[in-house]
Amino acid sequence: MITLDKWYPLVQPTYTARQIAFDKAIEKVQEEYRYAVAANKLEFKTRELELELYSKRAHQHTIELESSYNYRRFQIFI
Repeated sequence: MITLDKWYPLVQPTYTARQIAFDKAIEKVQEEYRYAVAANKLEFKTRELELELYSKRAHQHTIELESSYNYRRFQIFI
């Protein structure tokens, strides 16, 4: 007796819908992770620049205070 499998062979899919959905979920998580790492690097760089700017402003403020103090001190002698 000849079975239907011989006349009409079935091709099994290599991926099931569940596997495809899982692969897409993995890609989405990896993409979000890449964005998070890039954002974290950008945040650290921004913090470094803010700290450098703060230091320069503090130094400039110190110089301004010293110059005004010297000006007052020299006013006494004039």
